[in-house]
Amino acid sequence: MTPSLPHRGGLLSRACLALLLAGLAIPWRAGGAEAGDALQARLDFSEASLRWPDRIRDSLTPPRWLPEGDRFVYWSRVEPYRDTWVLVDARRRTQQPLLDSESLRAQLTALSGKPMTLPAVMPFTLTTDAKGIIFTVQGRAFSLGLTDKRLVALEPTHPVALSLMPGNSLSPDGGKVAVQRDTGFAVVDAKGTTRLEHTGTEDSPWRLPEAAWSPQGRFLAVWRDDTRGMHRLPLVDYSTPLEKVTWAPYSKTGTPLMRSELHFVSVETGQVTPSPGDAVERYDWFAGWRPDGSEALVLQLSRDGKRLDLVAVEPVTGKRRRVLREERKETFVAALEFAVEGWSQQVTPLPDNQHFLWMSERDGWRHVYLYDYSGGLVRQLTQGPFPVHTVVGITPKSDAFFVTASAEPGAPYDRPVYRARITGGALKRLTPEPGLHRPVLSPSTSHFVDGHSTREQPRVWDVVSTEGRPSFRYAKADTSALAELHYAPPEGITVKAADGVTPLYGVLYKPWDFDPKKRYPVIDVIYAGPFTTVVPWSYVGPYESVIAHSLAQLGFIVMVLDARGTPGRGKAFQDANYGRVGQTEIPDHVQALKQAAASHPYMDLERVGIHGHSWGGYFALRGMLTAPGFFKAGYAGAPGALTEEAIINEPNMGLLSENPGGYAAGSNEALADKLQGALKLMHGTSDVNASLSTTMRMAQALVRANKHFDLLIMPGEGHGPEGRYYRDDVRRFFLRELGEPR
Repeated sequence: MTPSLPHRGGLLSRACLALLLAGLAIPWRAGGAEAGDALQARLDFSEASLRWPDRIRDSLTPPRWLPEGDRFVYWSRVEPYRDTWVLVDARRRTQQPLLDSESLRAQLTALSGKPMTLPAVMPFTLTTDAKGIIFTVQGRAFSLGLTDKRLVALEPTHPVALSLMPGNSLSPDGGKVAVQRDTGFAVVDAKGTTRLEHTGTEDSPWRLPEAAWSPQGRFLAVWRDDTRGMHRLPLVDYSTPLEKVTWAPYSKTGTPLMRSELHFVSVETGQVTPSPGDAVERYDWFAGWRPDGSEALVLQLSRDGKRLDLVAVEPVTGKRRRVLREERKETFVAALEFAVEGWSQQVTPLPDNQHFLWMSERDGWRHVYLYDYSGGLVRQLTQGPFPVHTVVGITPKSDAFFVTASAEPGAPYDRPVYRARITGGALKRLTPEPGLHRPVLSPSTSHFVDGHSTREQPRVWDVVSTEGRPSFRYAKADTSALAELHYAPPEGITVKAADGVTPLYGVLYKPWDFDPKKRYPVIDVIYAGPFTTVVPWSYVGPYESVIAHSLAQLGFIVMVLDARGTPGRGKAFQDANYGRVGQTEIPDHVQALKQAAASHPYMDLERVGIHGHSWGGYFALRGMLTAPGFFKAGYAGAPGALTEEAIINEPNMGLLSENPGGYAAGSNEALADKLQGALKLMHGTSDVNASLSTTMRMAQALVRANKHFDLLIMPGEGHGPEGRYYRDDVRRFFLRELGEPR
């Protein structure tokens, strides 16, 4: 998987950046102290450019709507209410800070006994009576009254404060909190007393799911995982002469999966009731409860991703029944994107306790269907040649619901907000602006907060009426600090796939001092996994787009593309590489680069490199081995392989026993003798996402084929190495192998 954007270290000072910008005007030359200084300045500027999102001041903490009155609280990072809490009245179209920033800092300092640094993101929640908010700063919990503006320090054991910690879950009445404790869990009451506790073991831990509490707080759902049958990765600690080995459970293609059994804990009696399933290997997610708490809802995905079941479980007895089954025998129902976050959108209970919304691609597009709890289909609610991405919420009367979808012709990656009817029919667009929208709906559903942006437009925050009243803007991101870095959004491109028909979308990044009269070496920053997209459609895009911008500042034209097989554009588009991952993606990228260069003569296709990390590392290798005459240099970081993690490979490839030819065709090791250009591999020895053995086997294959390559092994590093060393190594590699603009 792709690592999150690193945040270690601070930003470069204004004075230092000024020197770097001046240094960039000095042509880089090999040899000599002066050349070394100029190279370091370029590397430093590329690193600063990687961190350009850190320079944006934006109110990213999710807002919280009050239960009544269509009001919400948000943490502001921008003027005129910078670094404080603000109360917004959506109906009156007003906002007011609860405290000014200086007063907030002063009170926090007085209560804590030390100066408090206010973070950019400030997680918070409402008090049980919704008359105040609770937040944490530097590990300390505080409450702030909405009316009296009084700030109070809370005990660390306060249930609401504990609920802000990841993995913990607050009971519906706010009087208890379920706490994850190492391999076990506990329920703690308002006095800090542990009401019940269960401990697990390293290979059989307890795990609290999201929405663990039943609606009335009577039961707590808990998973008991069993990793005993799983393959183990050896992680070697080389820091001392006496090596130490630890073992990490890991399900590779064809090896046993982790098994999970759901249990229900009666909070009053402490009784634990298991809900045993069958012995079939699968993936399980806890999807919540029916509104009356009579049944819990569980999603079960078959190992090959071809079958998805919705199962209802009685918490008193543990008895389970299948409500419905979604199945695709010729392809897959769900894969890694479902396992990471898509499962949470699969089923949405309606307030009537009789019906729920279900997401399905059965007609070729992801749409919303209405079911009852007997498994009966009532009707399809949305339809058309476009995907629905998320169900945002349902009106209190259950007569309408709200979604994000890509329903506009010519804008397949935009995600506006729409209103839909339970009776079916056309969608009504509520957000006219292009780009990505991330709505937060009010309890009344009369309004929603809408944070949205495009590649060219930084994020703005609007309050939108669902009833036709005018919207108003309450905040916008401050990007003024980007001027120092000469940041410019990338140029969008549209090309045809290798089939000559399918339109593909991508972007080109250019150096800050771009000169169209020069010829620039080109880098393809690739991911191409069949479970995510990497082309930016918002102002701050995915990690690959940030890396691409950083590399471009060294003097390259850098492309980012979403090839066939990626999600978000319908089932047929994603199924283009089903069972044949590794066979369609590189041809698409090569054709895209050729088409882009035809209309961008400054792109020098005699000097093309390819770089990717994780699944992108697999495809960087793939490019060097399947298009060896096109890609002259490739750097593959922590590359995956079709033999690695089961959830990444098997749903998109089918089981190894059923598709041995597809797995063989997608093997990079088998193509080692095709290498022509300069290749470098990097891997951390403590990587538990893509195991070190993938790079070791690739190195072995290259040695046996008598192909020379470079290898960087980073002891003790995981999937995303800390610090600059790896990133600078990538930069130096392409500067050395591809050269300068001419």
